[in-house]
Amino acid sequence: MSELTTWEGLLPAMPATILSLLNVEQPNFIPPPILPMIETFRDIRRITMVVIDNLGLFEITYYKPEFLIQNAAAFVLLSTKNPYTLGVFHQLLFGGFEPKGFHLLRKLNEAGLQTCFIGRPKDVNRYNGKTNTIPKDSDMSTWIEAAKSINKNSFTLLHFLDFENLHRQKRGSPEELIEKLIKRTDKWLLSLYKQMRSKTLMLVLGNHGRYRIDDISYSGKIAEWRKASVPIAVVAYKE
Repeated sequence: MSELTTWEGLLPAMPATILSLLNVEQPNFIPPPILPMIETFRDIRRITMVVIDNLGLFEITYYKPEFLIQNAAAFVLLSTKNPYTLGVFHQLLFGGFEPKGFHLLRKLNEAGLQTCFIGRPKDVNRYNGKTNTIPKDSDMSTWIEAAKSINKNSFTLLHFLDFENLHRQKRGSPEELIEKLIKRTDKWLLSLYKQMRSKTLMLVLGNHGRYRIDDISYSGKIAEWRKASVPIAVVAYKE
């Protein structure tokens, strides 16, 4: 982990970063892009962004998902005042919390680029900005649909959040669920990566989930480490 390239940036800067990577001019009223990313990756033709609930720097280092670590070109530690799911989507798609009329997917569409947002109906309906969406009722169906879509769009946004429902159903301890879902999703990401065409950037963005987990039983330094965890973007590039 310590040998991997690591950058720091603001989460609300991700929209401008994505626009810059796809050669779309960003408005000056949203935070500017994360410079190391746009200086490192050139001639990007497609971006696949995967938002995963309950994934952060702690989970990456503690559970060591094989694909994310072995194929990461860089990690971006994302600073934000709200690391939870809905707050992350606000910052990712609107460039912040104050309404300014900007929407990332709509901006890409206006520039002539095709986009697609695949996830749960309530989330895609809330955040799509009247752009193309494919609502799905499970992570597996989202993954299957993603395999059909990632090479057809300039920007594909996926959302994996099975932890929320499984935790409410008491399908194992939070720690067991998080580990199981991270390792499962890691294998799905590998399969998507293998399918991606060249000049595609995969951005795996983790957040703290839709709500705080109070019944997690990490203790001592591990508990402190997790509490201090920040959202992270794992960058993988398909040459």
